[in-house]
Amino acid sequence: MKSDILKKLIGALVVAGLPGTAVFAQSSTTDAKPNVVVILADDLGYGDLGCYGATRIKTPNLDRLAREGCRFTHAYTPSSVCSPTRYGVLTGSYAWRTPRHPANQTLAPDSPLVFASGQPTLASLFKSAGYSTACVGKWHLGFGEGDNLSIRYDWSRDEIKPGPLEVGFDYFFGLAANVSNQPRVYIENHRFFGLKPGGGVTVVREPGKQPAVIPSNPDAEYKNDRVAGDLTRKAVEFIERSKDKPFFLYFAPNIPHNPITPSADFIGKSGCGLYGDFVQELDSCVGTLLDALKKAGVAENTLIVFSSDNGGVCIDSHSPKFMIEKYPENFAASEAGHKICGGLRGKKHGIYDGGFRVPFIVRWPGQVPADSTCDSVVGLTDLFATFSAMFGKDVPSKLDSVNALPLWKGEPGATGRDSLVLRSAIGNFAIRQGDWKLIEQADLEPQYKGFAENKNQLFKVSEDPAETTNLWDASPELAKERAELLKQIKSN
Repeated sequence: MKSDILKKLIGALVVAGLPGTAVFAQSSTTDAKPNVVVILADDLGYGDLGCYGATRIKTPNLDRLAREGCRFTHAYTPSSVCSPTRYGVLTGSYAWRTPRHPANQTLAPDSPLVFASGQPTLASLFKSAGYSTACVGKWHLGFGEGDNLSIRYDWSRDEIKPGPLEVGFDYFFGLAANVSNQPRVYIENHRFFGLKPGGGVTVVREPGKQPAVIPSNPDAEYKNDRVAGDLTRKAVEFIERSKDKPFFLYFAPNIPHNPITPSADFIGKSGCGLYGDFVQELDSCVGTLLDALKKAGVAENTLIVFSSDNGGVCIDSHSPKFMIEKYPENFAASEAGHKICGGLRGKKHGIYDGGFRVPFIVRWPGQVPADSTCDSVVGLTDLFATFSAMFGKDVPSKLDSVNALPLWKGEPGATGRDSLVLRSAIGNFAIRQGDWKLIEQADLEPQYKGFAENKNQLFKVSEDPAETTNLWDASPELAKERAELLKQIKSN
């Protein structure tokens, strides 16, 4: 009896995130399936959160998640751009392995559904374990049938499918892709949201432009500055109606991807202009979800994973003029002293760590040590293997996914993955193994031939996180070993 009381007391201290409680403790999570919430921000940089070094931007809710869980310092996305990472998160596989995704860059908003028929996803994994499943937010993984990337979806169809519901989600509410993409109407399950009874959409096509999707009632179009709030409300509604059975929520907010459009309540609240305001709105959205979990009485039995789909858009005075003009809010944040990517080199789209290394926080009361930090290398593709292990299921060896559950739980002797492969938006590869990162020069498409970053490079990132000293020529054997490993992984 005394032992049981002690365990409950320790579990309560862990949940509270009090100093000195970074211990592994038992809780009710061992007796019941935990609810799982995966939050994937959009273009959030490594240095955007207080718990990752930001001082001008305030992120109390995400900092709280870090205090109550584990903060990872070497977490990588498989791509430095959006849709390849989202594919990797949901499948545990690198997107460059499938012909259903472009070799580089992103999937078009109206491309066919990227998943092959019957392909396992996180949603189908949780569904097979008896969970209610939902995707709320940015999808950007295609709609409709076909494996020809030149096919474009016809938005005028009565039902919008196949899509999220056909790959394991019970509920979907969100955007086809980015806020600025067509259609500018939310999709709920298989239909456009907000159309009046009997209403539909008209699709207007002009050469060289995205098809314009015009709803029968104009008020069905979402307002940019309200998107984050709308998505958060739908996520809360799912939590409220799903609290009596295990649920899996994949929440993919639009922040801080451009256009940078914080809602009125957040404008002027940060010390970094509109970009900082937008990140603080993201933090508030996370706080709203935390409040909803508490209100539903399930906070103590909910595992939360927070990360980003790629690194941030870091624009400073050294950036080309056209980039400063394209991302003025990001530039203003830099001028105010904020480092979107922390001290890392590069940014979204590129091959350096600024494009791949992202915040990664795991909170699971009683299972993940509170107020802990993990410096091991992990990848976002590891979610599939990790959740499979949580259910006691084997992971197919062909996946690019490694079980990180021992790391999450802080088990003695647990180590990170041996290596992981990274690919930039222009198509060159890199491999992170241990302390080292190798970048491989690639035979790129003509428009990318002149990119300065596309050359053979080797960095000891454990000592040189800004990737300033290329050791390719100084360490030929180390370079050769990693180049061979990269070649082997790519050919498997």
